[in-house]
Amino acid sequence: MPPATDPLERRRSWSPATVLLIVAVAAVAAPPQAATQPLTERTDNLQGAWITNPQNLHFQFSHRFRVIGPEDAGVEDIFTSGAVSNYPTFDLSYGLFEGAMGGVKYSSSSRVAGGVNEWQPYLKVAPLRGVGPAELSVAVKGAYNGGSKSLDGAISAEVRPGPFFVMGAVRGFQDGFRGLRPDSVRDQEGLALAAGAGVRLNRYLTLTGDVSDLVAGPDGETAWSAGLHVGIPYTPHTLSLMATNVYSGTLEGVSVGDGEHVFWGFEFTVPFSGFARWGKIFGGEESAGGADADTAVAGRPVRRSDRVVEIEISDFAFEGATVRVPPGTIVRWVNRDPVAHTATSDAGGWDSGLVGPGETWEREFSEPGRHTYHCTPHPFMTGTVVVTEPGS
Repeated sequence: MPPATDPLERRRSWSPATVLLIVAVAAVAAPPQAATQPLTERTDNLQGAWITNPQNLHFQFSHRFRVIGPEDAGVEDIFTSGAVSNYPTFDLSYGLFEGAMGGVKYSSSSRVAGGVNEWQPYLKVAPLRGVGPAELSVAVKGAYNGGSKSLDGAISAEVRPGPFFVMGAVRGFQDGFRGLRPDSVRDQEGLALAAGAGVRLNRYLTLTGDVSDLVAGPDGETAWSAGLHVGIPYTPHTLSLMATNVYSGTLEGVSVGDGEHVFWGFEFTVPFSGFARWGKIFGGEESAGGADADTAVAGRPVRRSDRVVEIEISDFAFEGATVRVPPGTIVRWVNRDPVAHTATSDAGGWDSGLVGPGETWEREFSEPGRHTYHCTPHPFMTGTVVVTEPGS
């Protein structure tokens, strides 16, 4: 790694005021009503198999910094003689269709890429999502790192037993990590393995940690992170407070660490509003109120079965978010919140329309399988109805 006080680092360092201004402008420009990945469901250096909902735009801002100056400068010197060197990463992604999204990451002054900016456009597809009792999910990601000029990729998997989640990834690099290699070395392939885990203390707090190591290719230090992740009540925003030894959030950046320095930082989700609703103009006609022939207008249920399961909507969440029912069961949503919500199929098959405070809406589920859904005004609210096979 180049020395901490080289001219490139001093010239491209971002001031804390600039970083805060970017976050403030993005937060104002993007009202809190869009699908986003809660940071309470991932680690700082692993995204797992998450895919945003179709036609939703998702933005995350990650900022890492360290104090430079005297040789023994530490984070406490931020208020005295130390200077702050910043390493931001921006991630903007869009849901293309069910189980697939495209996006781009940007990191400035990346050490991994040799001090240049990293542009990483990517495509991510999840062929398995929430399978079985442990909710196994698998995703494949292909990317191009403009800083290293390398085709990169990753296969990620995760399971979520109880209050825990465990993630892992295998990452491949066609010609990455140019900042770690001598100038004489070209066309060097690389391979990294990564693993992480988290424990949800409650709905709003999660403790996480992860490690990653290059097992083939350039020499590099093991990457790691530890964080406290916070969900902000009554909003889709989540915040991570982290310690790590990586410079950037790209696939290459989170696969190798700095052996000499610890970076402190945060990550913040800034949702964009309305994209899912605008996308519906390309989807053809809908029946009145957004309900299909098997659904009922809020407050006026259709009854076709004696089996009824209720899901309460309370505190901006679907209580008992995953329910298992036999075919022919009516699922009834009861809104206990002071604002309107929806129960909207992720696959577009059914939509309750707005269910006001104190109102109910119900639908009969006959087809076996996993039926995932979300609230359109608040897409961070998600749930699943699992219809079992007949006789099981």
